[in-house]
Amino acid sequence: MNLTSAKKDLDDEELLQLLERARVNDSKAIGILCSHLYSKIYRFIYYRVNAVEDAEDLTSEVCFRVIKSIQNQKGSFYAWIFRIASNLINDHYRRRSVRSNVEPAGDLIEEMIDKGNKQNELLEQKELRQSLKKLTDEQQEVVVLKFIEGYETDEIADMLGKSSGAIRAIQFRALTALRNNFIKKEVD
Repeated sequence: MNLTSAKKDLDDEELLQLLERARVNDSKAIGILCSHLYSKIYRFIYYRVNAVEDAEDLTSEVCFRVIKSIQNQKGSFYAWIFRIASNLINDHYRRRSVRSNVEPAGDLIEEMIDKGNKQNELLEQKELRQSLKKLTDEQQEVVVLKFIEGYETDEIADMLGKSSGAIRAIQFRALTALRNNFIKKEVD
């Protein structure tokens, strides 16, 4: 899995056209839209849950809910899908009632080997996921949207319904916490 993302592979006009077609149940448009969304949503969820299978299940559920509710969608489309994903993640942890820092490494290793990634990339991703879990949910969202999905601060502010200044403050606190975790780890 690549940590970076092509920011958006559909321009705004193409996305609007797809959305219009998807709202009238054009199956081809729905398929293109789901293909476009899947990797973005998966990356967002992947760094916030404990198991690859959970990330896949939750991503599929987000796509299902998007298709089911697309006719009623208003406002920023990306803000809407990431809010759905965030709510499902919260529900996932509520159902589990405990946030665990233990990761099923066997499943993650198997997936990485299948995709031909190197062992050091696997270790970096595992370390990043564990570090992200120590942040607040809000900080996790901002870090994933900014540094993994590649969105600009203004876009993230729109998605999360906050000001750009608030997003920068959340990002600063998150990066400070991550840095402090790495410094603490090196000292131990």
